Amino acid sequence: MNRFSRSLLFLLVSAALLPATASLRPHVASAQSTPTPVGNADAGTSVVWLVLDELPLYALLKTDGSINEVRYPGFAKLASTSTWYRNTLATAQRTTEALPAMLTGRWPTIRNYPVLADHPINLFTLTRRHKKLDVYQSITSLCPQGVCPNRIPRAHREAGFTLQAFRNLMDHASTSTERTIHFSHILLPHRPWRFATDGRIGKDMESDPRPSDTVDRRRDSYQSLLRQLVATDALLLDFLNQLEKSANWHRTMLVVTSDHGMTFVPGESFRDEVNPNKPETLEDIYRVPLFIKYPNQTYAKRNNCPVSSVDILPTVLSVADIRTRARFDGVDLSKTCPRRSFRRVRWPYSGRNLTTDFRAVVKRVKYYDRWVDANGNVDDIHRVGRSGSLLGTTVPASPKAIGGVQWRNVDSASFNNIGDARFSYVPARVSGVVTTSRRLCARCEGVLVVDGVIVASVPEIAGLKPTPDSIYFTTSTLTSKITSTSGKPELWIADWSRPTVSLSRVGLSS
Repeated sequence: MNRFSRSLLFLLVSAALLPATASLRPHVASAQSTPTPVGNADAGTSVVWLVLDELPLYALLKTDGSINEVRYPGFAKLASTSTWYRNTLATAQRTTEALPAMLTGRWPTIRNYPVLADHPINLFTLTRRHKKLDVYQSITSLCPQGVCPNRIPRAHREAGFTLQAFRNLMDHASTSTERTIHFSHILLPHRPWRFATDGRIGKDMESDPRPSDTVDRRRDSYQSLLRQLVATDALLLDFLNQLEKSANWHRTMLVVTSDHGMTFVPGESFRDEVNPNKPETLEDIYRVPLFIKYPNQTYAKRNNCPVSSVDILPTVLSVADIRTRARFDGVDLSKTCPRRSFRRVRWPYSGRNLTTDFRAVVKRVKYYDRWVDANGNVDDIHRVGRSGSLLGTTVPASPKAIGGVQWRNVDSASFNNIGDARFSYVPARVSGVVTTSRRLCARCEGVLVVDGVIVASVPEIAGLKPTPDSIYFTTSTLTSKITSTSGKPELWIADWSRPTVSLSRVGLSS
């Protein structure tokens, strides 16, 4: 395949992609702006570099700026034994620019494709003669031919394929007996958001007919990201536990980051098109997590230096004692705190200098906290509206019926073939339409009931008026209450007009 063909191929791929915890460790170094001392560089060091995808930093945090250790024990464990560079910015909003910038340590342009010919000096070419390479590239193709795979798997977005890639990284990093560069770019928690919080897997989301500026629609999408992020965190925790038990733990440099984030602000593109007139969306898209566990590091440290993704490669080369004459835009974080009054972020044919710090992230956490409790546990991801507090509770055995209301499950087969094992099928969400010939009260919300237990809330039907048009909804289900023997979901109405909520039954899907 010639260079033009490779470039055209990756252009098509690019278009397809557009559409610290005191409870775990008592010692946490206070937030500061000094590098992490790692002693002398060690040629015997192995490196595990995990790049996640579409993971915004704010989704991991509580309103005080700390990691939500109850919801994300994997990231909390990572933070407890690593340096958390919590003031990190990605460089671009697309993987095809952001990841090559990370792997080359150079600010991105939009003139180059994510192929070796356009980025000849990168992590793989610089380390190939010093370390064994164990590489999984899901989008880019920067590795020299014959050294490591350069291909785009057809099934790279399928849940099973992604899980296998994560498992391969776990096994290779924990069992390798050679000094190795383990690099994996895993498409999690990237769309499509199919995972439930318990690790089971749902179907692809149906096409949502609601306008993109509908708050309920964007909140539903945000819940879907959080569900998948919880499942991703569970995989990360498995990985950390397995690596920690191995002989490689202390001599391994572990890097965990994301290529970019995304925004859920109503009316704005998730990240495909950047709106510089909405600076809050830039914080959502470009603020990413970065954790580095240096060899032999056993304590938590928070670092407030103005870090960019281009700093990771120089840091890896330094700690792994790989000397090069190559020039980088990034700096070695193990020895230096970058002196930057701003950091450049790019999007096609434009960009901006961002001067904000970590406080801007906390503001974004508080913004999304209005939709989903940022300080809550895993089950709280599903609790929206007044009726969110009812999830997991039972309904009356002899309910009163409410007339004039009907609903239809968009996927009538969604409760078929449910499994109980991790990675088996479960309806992680339900999409439906509601019609009514009577006006629902302003404090009357919908709830979905399975086998007498409330598993989801539908606040958007409150105040629904008689109309020939159906009202569409999507709701996240409390899958811990759904098993292989569960029956079909029923719609109930929760009336909050009085001090004590009253429940009435609409019934099964029509």
